[in-house]
Amino acid sequence: MGNRIISVKQLAVLVYFCVLGDSIIIAPSLLASFAEEDAWISGLVGIAVGLSLLALIYRVGRIRSGESIVELNRTLLGQWAGGAVSLFLIFYFIVNAGTMIRSIGDFVTTQMMPETPIRAIHLMLALILVWALRAGIETVGRTAELFFPWFVILLLGLMAALLPKVEIEHILPVGAHGAIPIVQGSAFMTLYPFAESIVLLAILPNVAKAKHALRDFLLAALLGGLTIVAIILVCLLVLGPYLTAHQTYPTYALAKQISIGNFVERVEAILAFLWIVSLLFKIILYGYAFVNGLAKLFRFRDENVLVFPSTFLFFGLAYVVSPNVVYFSEVAVRQYWPYWDFTVAIVIPLLLLAVSAIRRGRGKSSSSG
Repeated sequence: MGNRIISVKQLAVLVYFCVLGDSIIIAPSLLASFAEEDAWISGLVGIAVGLSLLALIYRVGRIRSGESIVELNRTLLGQWAGGAVSLFLIFYFIVNAGTMIRSIGDFVTTQMMPETPIRAIHLMLALILVWALRAGIETVGRTAELFFPWFVILLLGLMAALLPKVEIEHILPVGAHGAIPIVQGSAFMTLYPFAESIVLLAILPNVAKAKHALRDFLLAALLGGLTIVAIILVCLLVLGPYLTAHQTYPTYALAKQISIGNFVERVEAILAFLWIVSLLFKIILYGYAFVNGLAKLFRFRDENVLVFPSTFLFFGLAYVVSPNVVYFSEVAVRQYWPYWDFTVAIVIPLLLLAVSAIRRGRGKSSSSG
């Protein structure tokens, strides 16, 4: 699938977009439904835990540099157990990719173009995915690097335009509901932006070697997390905790509040563009992880033969993954998905690290004996 090597800078940008993903839209409502006006505190706690989780993921990716997660599973767990774990991960990748495509389709058809068939949106995204997978991860990294400064400038501009509408009393009193709601909100902040970054294991073997790779990896994740917290805080300060918690897309509703001199208005399309860009890069990473993982598992010589059939699997799955947007946001996201993310991003990496440590210990004891 095209060129293979990306720079540490490109990795950092992809980490930023991966952490941000769909959290621009869903995180404010999700966290505010638990912690209310303290949702921004939940976000900060979630960042602290999430960075530890990403350090764990990065360490797994460096157990055997140059090996994909599928190859690592086979090396550490054996042919059959490793294959089973790899199949579980590959299934996770394809379902997440399809679900994210569906998220964009739901958003566009309910908020921006209600008369447009959702399958038309899915088809356009599928075609973009075909191009990205055929072009290769290096082209994707360069494209993300090109979009990044414009993304940050536009996002900062939107947030600055909302400052006149800020009301500090919306986040007061601090900690009025105790620690439990804050912890509940922080769990979701940890799982969705950070646990789903397990997909980065698919591209770590393609990163050029550099001494500061881990530092840049974690700094990019920190920047992504702080961006999410800033968005949550602005939503609370402008909309208030109640509206933030009960809007399906609070950040989009927030952008509708922007009005400068009765001239600069209706800029919510810019916010929608930013969200779609960040989520699209995350979809591409999941698509790459699925195709690459499938090729490694079944030892395909050319991954490109899997691109077209895989992309149309994403297209079909996006339509059937959820009956409607309410079911997805209220049932799947809150009740089922956290356990899946926990298993994939915490249980499996800890298992791989434990097996790796046991093997190293046995190797040392046999060599000393």
